[in-house]
Amino acid sequence: MKINDVLSGLLIGSFGAAIYVHARSFPPMPGQNVGPNMFPQLIAVGLMICAIMLVIRGVKTVGTAGWITLPHWWGQRRIALGFLLIPLVLAFYVTVSESLGFMPTAVILLMALFLVFKVRFRTALIVAIVGSLCIHTLFYKLLKVPLPWGILESVAW
Repeated sequence: MKINDVLSGLLIGSFGAAIYVHARSFPPMPGQNVGPNMFPQLIAVGLMICAIMLVIRGVKTVGTAGWITLPHWWGQRRIALGFLLIPLVLAFYVTVSESLGFMPTAVILLMALFLVFKVRFRTALIVAIVGSLCIHTLFYKLLKVPLPWGILESVAW
């Protein structure tokens, strides 16, 4: 998907302006000329400069290209579904993982992704289960990230 630089520039400029305005509310450091607002405001000014350059470049191409151009693969159903499935999977994880638990949720999500991307069912199932176990072990045991157990609370290790 190609979004015209004018729209991207306006979005980035708005974000930079919001950062700048919010950073002004930071309290000053007693006895110093430079406070905690300086670095965020410098970044915000940099974002706004980049936004202005994007808008200028985008204005030059408004007549030749549309505001939003969809890619050629957008008409292919399976590829478009795969593209849309990524944010849906993340939203599903955030919504369900506390009650269902990390392991079942991860297996379901990986299976859905593998099947949409045409991985054989048996391979998808094995990789989803083993991959979920490996990811859980890495994050839960080694990195000490508190992953939810959900329905598997009785077998938590």
